[in-house]
Amino acid sequence: MSETGCDKAERLAAQLAEALDQLEAVKPFAKLNYQGHICDLTLRLLKEPQGVQWLYGQAARFDRAGVFYGGDWAHPASLQPALVSASVRGPALSVAIECLSELRLLAIATGQAASDKITPEGARTFLEDAIARNLDLLFPSSSEAARAERTPLLEGVHRLFRFIAERLGAQGILESTVSEAIRILQQRPILVHRVREMIDAAAQTLAGGGSDAIYEQARQLTNAVHGPSALSRSAASLERYREALAELDARALAEEAQAFARSMHETGLVSPQHAVLLEHVCAKGSGDGIARVLGLDSVGRDSLDVYGELVRRLIASLAHPLLAQSIYGLACMLNRGVLFFPPLAPGLWRLTRLQIEAEVAAALQRLVDESPTLSANAVLLAGTVSVLGQPLGVGQGDNPTCQSARAISLWSQCDPGFLLELITWAARDNEVDMHFEGQLLRSSELQSGGVAELHTELDPASLVLVPHLDRIYWEMGRRIAGRGEDGHKWINPEFHGWWVQRGFATVIQYSSGDVIDFEGFMRLFYISYHPAYNGARQLIYAQPAGIAATDKNGQFIGWHAVSIQRVTVDQDGEVRAYFYNPNNDSGQDWGQGIVTSTAGHGEFPGESSLPFKQFAARLYVFHYNSRELGDPAAVPAAILGEIAALARASWARGVGWHELVSTS
Repeated sequence: MSETGCDKAERLAAQLAEALDQLEAVKPFAKLNYQGHICDLTLRLLKEPQGVQWLYGQAARFDRAGVFYGGDWAHPASLQPALVSASVRGPALSVAIECLSELRLLAIATGQAASDKITPEGARTFLEDAIARNLDLLFPSSSEAARAERTPLLEGVHRLFRFIAERLGAQGILESTVSEAIRILQQRPILVHRVREMIDAAAQTLAGGGSDAIYEQARQLTNAVHGPSALSRSAASLERYREALAELDARALAEEAQAFARSMHETGLVSPQHAVLLEHVCAKGSGDGIARVLGLDSVGRDSLDVYGELVRRLIASLAHPLLAQSIYGLACMLNRGVLFFPPLAPGLWRLTRLQIEAEVAAALQRLVDESPTLSANAVLLAGTVSVLGQPLGVGQGDNPTCQSARAISLWSQCDPGFLLELITWAARDNEVDMHFEGQLLRSSELQSGGVAELHTELDPASLVLVPHLDRIYWEMGRRIAGRGEDGHKWINPEFHGWWVQRGFATVIQYSSGDVIDFEGFMRLFYISYHPAYNGARQLIYAQPAGIAATDKNGQFIGWHAVSIQRVTVDQDGEVRAYFYNPNNDSGQDWGQGIVTSTAGHGEFPGESSLPFKQFAARLYVFHYNSRELGDPAAVPAAILGEIAALARASWARGVGWHELVSTS
């Protein structure tokens, strides 16, 4: 019989206890000979789901046995929280020692162990500071850098941080947690489970009271999730809330609706009670009431007036507590006015009664824990209206599918009718068709794509589409293999859509990977996109582009797909590139002081932005309109030199660099 994970962890824990006995028994000068075995067992336990619990069971012994003897960790009062991040992401030995040290401090902070080297208050302060500095370890993101560094050992570090936070409580990290939740919500992602985890952690601190600004922000977020109005918070259940609504007069009901709509649009979060309220108002037949509950603007109200029957049909599916978050997507969809695109209304009507293929239906219902009260159609409609309402909120999740996520976002912005067609094919037929250079590609006939196993933390529309899009994208890549140029030149216009400009530039030589004519590439980018050098022309359609993704140290991670949404001058007079990043969190540190902004510089929800020069320093592929270009000679050489220096010192470090020499 094979050993279960729990059995393995228990066996390793027994070995750890024995190793600690041996370490404790030897003389100080011999302890270094035994510490390595302790670290090896620690690393193996960290990779097991229950390993942290078993390690903590021995934490009171670590100091006494001499686990930290002879090293910096032997002096806990001198340790620096700022160094924890590097330790838990460093060599295996430092990971093991740091994790053991954190558990030792947790035992001291909670009174499970005594120490003459640090007080319980000092241990708690250290741990709270370390967690606040490393919220990405407590609430892991899905950025390119996070995916690149993810290993079974780092998963163990994530479990360690959750374990510590659960036992310390969120009081000490309240400000960091709330600030991080607000920062992510400003981007208006479709999926908000990670933010909800942060809010639930912050909510633990509210019972003790508090009146400062951070407490008020925490209350606002908690109320947005659990009840935006006094009436909804006082109701013991959704059923009791439904009964309470029935007793409200018209004025009280209008105030209730306004409270919910205000909370939803201020935070981007929707509570389960919102679904109950929307269902109640819709049943009363009042278009004005529906508009008020959804917080519609003038465009949204026009959409509701013209397409009222369709909107009520959508509400019949979406007004369910498990699908409540899609209510925000519905409101945004109506406010965008996309229903006035001729294909949209019939396309959505078709989805309401679509016969969904059995395998697809099962995958959709797993998103809501196979709730017997929800149909696959309702789940798919929820995802579809969210994508149509929040095109910049589409995320690739924990998948290397940035191309597919970007395509879904671009279709929602530029060709929503085509997006509905694709969703219909994928859901009904479990197949998607596209053409590439006149040849039909059927996803059902393609063997594989770039993803061996799709992580399913995706919005429902993406969950249905991405497997097919991934296979088609990779098939297009196979068909252009051997042409000696970057395949995006041919793939992007046919994969994404007719609005992709046919001019194509790359700074990477396909055959060698070397940088070729960096200056010429950058001059072309400036005269295509920068308003001071392209005749102040604005982008009509968002354009796909490729960046060299880097971590906070400026180290190259890989090539990544984004879309350039617009280029304009911000409120401080600086020209910025505004772009969509398929990562679920677009606020990232790319090193060299290049930190992407998601709010505060005129960004629309879901956009990232950078000063134009900083964005250019990570760009390696873009499309342009060859009919609308400025004068390349007008771009100052000094600016190009600064950008080249940033590239050379980061993603292009160690890469061959060949500038073309002018012969004129």
